[in-house]
Amino acid sequence: MLDPWDELETLQKGQRGSVTCTKDLENIKDSCRREHGKSHVVECPECWTRLINRLRDRYLNSAIKEWFSGRRAFLQELDDLFTKARQREVDFKVIEQRITDEKKEWFRDKIRNLNLHSAARSPTEARAIQQLLNDRDIPVDQLIPKLRECLEVDAELYDEVCGTFANQVKVGQPPTARGHAYTEALFQPERNPPTAAKSQKYIDMIADGKPAAEVISVIARDRQLAKGDLDQKQRLQKKLEELRRARAAHQVRQEKARAAMNDATDTQPPCSVCDKPVNARKFLACPLCQLLADQYKVLDAPTLFCSETCHEEGYDSHVQASHECSSGQNCQNLTDPDSQMEVDEPLTVFCRECVEQLGQASMFCAVRCYGANFQQHRDGVHLPEREKGKHEIDDQGQLEFDPDDETKYSARKIEEHIIRLRDAMSDWQQRTEATIV
Repeated sequence: MLDPWDELETLQKGQRGSVTCTKDLENIKDSCRREHGKSHVVECPECWTRLINRLRDRYLNSAIKEWFSGRRAFLQELDDLFTKARQREVDFKVIEQRITDEKKEWFRDKIRNLNLHSAARSPTEARAIQQLLNDRDIPVDQLIPKLRECLEVDAELYDEVCGTFANQVKVGQPPTARGHAYTEALFQPERNPPTAAKSQKYIDMIADGKPAAEVISVIARDRQLAKGDLDQKQRLQKKLEELRRARAAHQVRQEKARAAMNDATDTQPPCSVCDKPVNARKFLACPLCQLLADQYKVLDAPTLFCSETCHEEGYDSHVQASHECSSGQNCQNLTDPDSQMEVDEPLTVFCRECVEQLGQASMFCAVRCYGANFQQHRDGVHLPEREKGKHEIDDQGQLEFDPDDETKYSARKIEEHIIRLRDAMSDWQQRTEATIV
């Protein structure tokens, strides 16, 4: 693989071939005017063929590697254009324009293959470089200045370094002189000794005679690896910070829990069965009382049991005495004990308006029971408590009136008026990170 400047030297030889070809074309035109008396070479079949053949020979029979070498599709298209030009089906300017356009494409390809984005100092700069390379609306003569600007190249330093470098790497220079030129241009040990010291690995590669293209490739690869290591380090650091915050939050919760335990020792009620103090770290509670007291604040304190024995002895009687269905004597378990109630779901439901807004511990044995007694409960509890507490609640849109008797109504959607016991438990456990036993 040729170093870029060696390739440049080869291309400059090709440029000299283009100059020679241009002179030959002009000579053909001049001789045609002198010898054949034609005002334009296209009027002379003999000279026109000579002119086309000379230009074709320039591109299809070049003896050295040039910018168009290997661009087979272009060369095939060019050969077809030459054939048509001999038959005067294509104007000479069309061929010239096609060559100019292809050379611009070749130039863009060369720039893209330099992997300039690997020299970027940030992802933003790399994206800006890639956008420039992909923008085909930017004229080729403006592309290089824009790339230099994007890379923040020091124009004066660039001209100085490149001028000296170009003279030192001309073909024919001994390897030691070229290696010295590479080191000076890439690492500038005299201008920036600390940076050069960090790049000793690459300086040694140059001293060992490694091609500059290989050294630059290793530099680009190492930069990408370093960037990957930095990205991984940043991700790990972020994860570590998240873990630290989570640990700190957990410690705060533990401190609050310990404080709550200490407070609870002095403030929580005694066992509802034996009246002994309960262990703040190990006790049983009535889940309905716990929710009504802690979640909805409609009870002053929950009902507690100090042991499994007291719980078995007192829980059922407590529920019967304290958590009677708010339908009272109209409860469907009393009026219609054979009715099909919800057998697969937790039965108890809270009245949403009572526990969330009116401060009432209203609960029902089942959704169906509440639905059947909705008007009785609303008229007997909601309306008086609203007036008493000056609560302005408009629920007319949630009611469905009997078309035969407008004094009778039911809930349009009973689900809007209830909170299921399981949902209340789930909300409380999520909020407190505790478990009701």
